[in-house]
Amino acid sequence: MMSKVAIEKFHISYPFKPLPPLSLSPRCSFLSLSSIQLAGHSHFVENVILSSDSQFALSGDSEYDDDNEGNNLDFEEEEESVSSATASYSADKPSTTTDISAEDLLKEVEQLLGLEERDILQQNATPNLGKISTAKWNPFHSLGLAGQIHYMDMLLGNGLHIDLADKDGMTALHTAIIGKKEAVVSHLLRKGANPNIRDRDGASPLHYAVQVGAMQTVKILIKYNVDVNASDNEGWTPLHIAIQTRNRDIAKVILVNGADKTRRNKDGKTPLDLALCYGKDFKSYDLAKLLKLVPANRYLRLLEDELGNGDFDDADIRADFIEIL
Repeated sequence: MMSKVAIEKFHISYPFKPLPPLSLSPRCSFLSLSSIQLAGHSHFVENVILSSDSQFALSGDSEYDDDNEGNNLDFEEEEESVSSATASYSADKPSTTTDISAEDLLKEVEQLLGLEERDILQQNATPNLGKISTAKWNPFHSLGLAGQIHYMDMLLGNGLHIDLADKDGMTALHTAIIGKKEAVVSHLLRKGANPNIRDRDGASPLHYAVQVGAMQTVKILIKYNVDVNASDNEGWTPLHIAIQTRNRDIAKVILVNGADKTRRNKDGKTPLDLALCYGKDFKSYDLAKLLKLVPANRYLRLLEDELGNGDFDDADIRADFIEIL
């Protein structure tokens, strides 16, 4: 081992200079190694190759990297716990973080409030929707997007209509679907929300479920007998939207559940027309094949007979249909 004197001489002879900041090309100026790590692309960082004349060095086991990795894990665990809590919702009142009773908490709050604030509290024993809502910000919609099912039920218990629409004609079911709040969507449908209600533009909940690519929500809505051929004010059906978003899986699901592929929008376009208008690429061909083969009425028997007991004269078409499914 080096003596203390030798170490001091070493430092004098070979002073350590601080590393210059990492600079990237203008094209990648918005990137940093930390952002790459936060995005989960650690393999990209490991594959960074530095030229021999680089004035800096990167260490994969630095304290900075370890801190970031820990933060990533904490974030993922927190995200998983939130998702788990939403999925495992129970109608019971959520537990508080302390053992204080509502009465004791009320006494503490009353001591903190001013005279006018106390009057407001006394005048609103139940939610006053007129005072906590605007044309844009509806508490029922906001609670749905926040996943606060318990408090949504409280508003329903106080007489709020489950299909209450905002200024755009959207209900809490519409917004929950857009926000991909599957637990809220299921809860609202169980509570009696209308699965076929339209917004101001004539779009149904199924239109939005298809647009955001929420496969499970699409299946849930179909379970509640949603109209798969509902058209909006422009004549667009959910199948038009599925083809526009190039989502083959969702297009297939709504096709086999009765979507009419011959429907035309106000511009006279069928879903097949939309697929072909995307240009000559694999996805266009794939969607065109899907629309051409699924589901002519005689092929629906194939589904009903569990893919095998139907009588088909054209073996090649049948083989193609099985391949699509």
